[in-house]
Amino acid sequence: MDQSEEMFKLVRLWRKSGLSQSEFCKPHNITVAKFGYWVGKERLVEKATGFVHIPTHRSASENAYEVVYPNGVKVNYQGSDLTVLSELIRFY
Repeated sequence: MDQSEEMFKLVRLWRKSGLSQSEFCKPHNITVAKFGYWVGKERLVEKATGFVHIPTHRSASENAYEVVYPNGVKVNYQGSDLTVLSELIRFY
């Protein structure tokens, strides 16, 4: 997993945690400034591309999902992280 994937994963965990950024950063050994940078970068990436980042690791034993949006766009996701699947469903 590269640094951006790791940091975006932490940003998603933080959003669900209900903690402040400084409370979340302490146990993860991240400075608030660095974390704030990645929170902003995640927002920009999602706004600029209109897509949600999906990690690229796959395993043959994981489930496969297909999300079909009302405009006909289909997104295939193979994985067991239901958080990602939830984000794809919520995205539209």
